[in-house]
Amino acid sequence: MNKELETGQLFGNLFAAYDDENFKFSVDLFERRFRDGGFDLEWFKGKTCLDAGCGGGRYSIAMAKLGAAAVTGIDLSEVGIADAKRRAADLGAGHVKFDVGSVTALPYADSSFDCVISSGVLMHTTNPVGVMSELARVLKPGGMLYMLVYATEGLRWPLVQMLRPIAQHIGFEAMDAAVAKAGMPVNRRRTYLDDLFVPCIDFYTWQCLEGMLAANGLHNAQRWTKGRLDQEETLDTYAKDLSGFLEVFQAIPGDAARRAVAICQSVLDHASAIAEDVRAGKLTEPEGREIAIGQGHHRFTAWKR
Repeated sequence: MNKELETGQLFGNLFAAYDDENFKFSVDLFERRFRDGGFDLEWFKGKTCLDAGCGGGRYSIAMAKLGAAAVTGIDLSEVGIADAKRRAADLGAGHVKFDVGSVTALPYADSSFDCVISSGVLMHTTNPVGVMSELARVLKPGGMLYMLVYATEGLRWPLVQMLRPIAQHIGFEAMDAAVAKAGMPVNRRRTYLDDLFVPCIDFYTWQCLEGMLAANGLHNAQRWTKGRLDQEETLDTYAKDLSGFLEVFQAIPGDAARRAVAICQSVLDHASAIAEDVRAGKLTEPEGREIAIGQGHHRFTAWKR
């Protein structure tokens, strides 16, 4: 199986496991992020929108709920698309269209959409330059692109890179069982397992993304600093997220897991020390965030000329 299909299969199965409550929360999170980012939600009314790499369809449904006239979600995973259709019908968004297909070759004409959303996709592709070109191609002049892309620096991503080969040596089934044993909710299960097992994972500086956007006729890029509402919200929530890796590997017997536990504990100790320095006034909150979180996730809008 090639990396693209393997990625679609992984995410399709992880999103399909969401219970109704967690799925609806993830739908509502879209609106909360945009509102906190200062975006006028009235803009979506009457628009034609694409959710490129839609997974289980949560953001496709969110745009429909915000009044978009037509919404299309596309994803490689047949499991994910089947689940998205069911979820849309259950949440009163049965008019959303879902297609099975690749973001590397979108089956839509040039300038087809007022809005293109691609959240958590670019960093998992083997041809990010081609993907960005496709997203821009199907966007109408004057249209808006929104993306979430993993950023650089901080503690989490170096930790993930160290843990990935250990997790893959242990195996997905054993890791999944450990997540369940650690009592992780379904949304955290997806977060940990996709980062540890997705075939391709990459990280981008904001300068790199600005260059890619400009090369495709996308301008006025605005990176959101608010609306995180996740592990990056505070230093304490960040440390809690890191501790989840520790809890998972502690639930697994064997030398490989013990090595992972030692790595997790070392990073967690450093995160706790940074938070303590902030509380003690040795570091400001922004300084602590810069060390622990780095650039975090890039969430941004850009507009096509």
